[in-house]
Amino acid sequence: MSDTLSTLVKRLDPDDPVIVQAHDFPDHDAVATAFALAELLRERGFQTRLCYGGTIQSESLQDAIKALEVEIASVADTPIPPEAQLIVVDGFAGNSNMTGVPGRLLAVIDHHPPPWKPDCDFADIRVGYGACSTILFEYYRDAGVEMSDRVATALLMGVMMDTAFMTRGVSRMDLDAFDVLFRRGDWQLAARLLKNSLSLSDLAAFRQAIDACVVARDFSFIALPGEYSPEVMALIGDFFLGLREVRFVVVVSGDRDEYRFSVRSGDDERPCDVIIHRAIHGIGSGGGHMHMGGGSIPRDLYPGDEGLRKRFINAFEAPESSTAE
Repeated sequence: MSDTLSTLVKRLDPDDPVIVQAHDFPDHDAVATAFALAELLRERGFQTRLCYGGTIQSESLQDAIKALEVEIASVADTPIPPEAQLIVVDGFAGNSNMTGVPGRLLAVIDHHPPPWKPDCDFADIRVGYGACSTILFEYYRDAGVEMSDRVATALLMGVMMDTAFMTRGVSRMDLDAFDVLFRRGDWQLAARLLKNSLSLSDLAAFRQAIDACVVARDFSFIALPGEYSPEVMALIGDFFLGLREVRFVVVVSGDRDEYRFSVRSGDDERPCDVIIHRAIHGIGSGGGHMHMGGGSIPRDLYPGDEGLRKRFINAFEAPESSTAE
């Protein structure tokens, strides 16, 4: 067993259930990480359950969960005893995108820059990794545990989704994971599920995005007039970042309670996580990696589309230690 996995297992009590929690409104990488970890801990004799806050908004992810028979449920539908041991993956406990649940937080496994020092017995945070799924791949590899086809396919999808098919934020370990998982999992199923993530009804969002796009230098700001899923917003961001004149993209969509935004950067001098923290300081929450990120702003604090656009422009020009006012 690897040193990292051994350390985690030693922190867990085999008599109490282990709850593996993905971030709210989870994506393929979060679900794959939770699923792979739960299966690995079951091999060690632990009772495990998977949960998430919010809803699964991606039809592609819903199809993957069904095809791979992943047993995961909403926090609202998962009775959690107070003695439960919590492991948070692909997110950070106490952050706005992680619903609070009963139990004792024992571990955090993530690849996002931490907003604060984790208050738990075990923290494995690898900021340089493109996908959290890669961390779980390492656990299996280093422990010498043969993963099932289902786990391998799930992890392959997680790696491909979070690295935009190995074109964004890829580390050497992500490449190693992809090499093994591509041969071990069902890459045809993974590719089909990921590529067929849009439906005809989503085409309206792209039409609206083209009409609403405001470009200043190499910054594209898109305020969608309708309510769209994070998956659609992310795909729109990727689409606009593919334009040779664009190096930074913000896509915004509002619902009854809040405005959500998805951010993409093709400029290493403007990492998404840093720019997001500056731009929404005092009005919302968010984070991410160098090349991708997102967050939300309560409706009553939303500065308006033009106000938010200007906050991001100011964030580009702000010194490293400052935040947007």
